[in-house]
Amino acid sequence: MTIKTVTIQAVNNGNKTFTVAYEPGKPLLELVNREVAHPRAEGIPFLCRKGACRSCTVMVKSHRELLDEPSGLERRALAVGSTAIGSGYRLACLCRFRELSSQAD
Repeated sequence: MTIKTVTIQAVNNGNKTFTVAYEPGKPLLELVNREVAHPRAEGIPFLCRKGACRSCTVMVKSHRELLDEPSGLERRALAVGSTAIGSGYRLACLCRFRELSSQAD
């Protein structure tokens, strides 16, 4: 099986780019920030961890298909026009890898 990754860009941290390896069910915020010593400065910034503050907004640069569908909460939080999610913006605290079938590569 090919290793699956998603590349994201932290909108609120100097547009830093991160590549996150597939780990179903885990929030992107957790996957990025567990790899850095000072998460708010070096990783994806966060405040509330529940989608209200939008400080963890990221732009998904590759492989959006590996991510779950946005929840209603995430859709409401990112309601900038109606194009934010369609343009690749997500909340790293709420956005997770979806489960893939064992045949998918």
